[in-house]
Amino acid sequence: MLNVFFVLILSSCSFFIGKIDSELIKEKDYLKNIPKTATFCPLTQKAKLQLLSSNSNAQSMYLEFTEKNPNYDFLDHLALWTFIQLALRPDQSSPSSRFQVLIKRNAESHYLDFFSETPGEQFPLLYGLDWILKKYKKKTSLESYAIILDAHFSNKLKVGKSFEAFLITNQEKITSHPVLGPFFVRGTEVLKENERVPKLSFLEIVKFYRARSSNQKVIVNTSLTNFTTGSGQIGRCNYDFNLYDNSIFLIDKVSPDANLFGFASENSAFMASTSQKISDIQPINSFPLFLGESKVRSSAVCVIENDKNQIWTFSNQSRDPGQHLFHLIRYGLTSSKSTYEVDKLIRYSRHLFLSDPVRLVIESHRSRLDQIENLLKLNLPIYNADKLGNIWAYTSFNSQSRFIIDDRNPGSFSCK
Repeated sequence: MLNVFFVLILSSCSFFIGKIDSELIKEKDYLKNIPKTATFCPLTQKAKLQLLSSNSNAQSMYLEFTEKNPNYDFLDHLALWTFIQLALRPDQSSPSSRFQVLIKRNAESHYLDFFSETPGEQFPLLYGLDWILKKYKKKTSLESYAIILDAHFSNKLKVGKSFEAFLITNQEKITSHPVLGPFFVRGTEVLKENERVPKLSFLEIVKFYRARSSNQKVIVNTSLTNFTTGSGQIGRCNYDFNLYDNSIFLIDKVSPDANLFGFASENSAFMASTSQKISDIQPINSFPLFLGESKVRSSAVCVIENDKNQIWTFSNQSRDPGQHLFHLIRYGLTSSKSTYEVDKLIRYSRHLFLSDPVRLVIESHRSRLDQIENLLKLNLPIYNADKLGNIWAYTSFNSQSRFIIDDRNPGSFSCK
């Protein structure tokens, strides 16, 4: 799946990397041609509750739900908001998806990654959700949350841009499928944005999972690898940045998709990535859910914590999502002192080393002219890209937290 290559074999590579990673981020005009899009809730606004996802309509509905049900605690929302993703993104948030999540409670961050290497009906997402509730000694069952969702969200949720894109890409196979076709096709067209998603019985899904729970062979990974920058800043990531420091990159043949979402309230937060490989368009049982394999390239995740401040980053939609976070850290992410600084780094021009043949891809329209001129002097093919990767973040500075989305891709945030 991964293609590992050594950039160090190239002459002038050290010079090349140095030119890219110089402190051009301090310049003020590198985004002068990029429209300013809001990517996080205003810091002037109090935010007792925050939501993160790619579906703004669902966020509005869920905020309304929280106003009518104020007694649910953080773990309740973790379970409910994760469950809802099954209806919103049944392609990437299916029971069979890989489930990566960062959880913050009592100012500490915990990383959990659930996936299976066993073929067949393996459901890491539901297994992981159940595992988390038990770990934090929450007595409410998956069945109870399913009943709540069936009562409040049945046949109300709408298709978002990301799921619409999946349906359009796979329109022919979905249309001809005897089970999935009736769910996702209206007339001769697949569902479009803002049309209602198929009714999903959350309780029946949980029952289906329970009947197979004894056969679940799910791996639970809780470890992250430490890294230290040249200035002594420390962080933890699920990719080994020692490899990147030695110009060893892990490049996939494709850019895996993922569904990112999160919830934050007061001093607690979670941010998650669900993803799966769909080799063949097939449902889970007779549900409007897509069966896939959770043994898939993970989203790159990093945690930076110091002086009671926290930065989380999730990177996906790239052939090497770890490269983008590695470069972000070299630009100074670990030294960021505010949400504004993290947001500025996320907006900054990105580049990506690729192989077969060895080349560099760069977002030239976000780059300064002198940076591009320096790169053109090097003996290496350089290609332009409209956008590279997708990075979402969570920050907590001075007890004020915010989710940040990437202005390159569809995303939505809400706060109240």
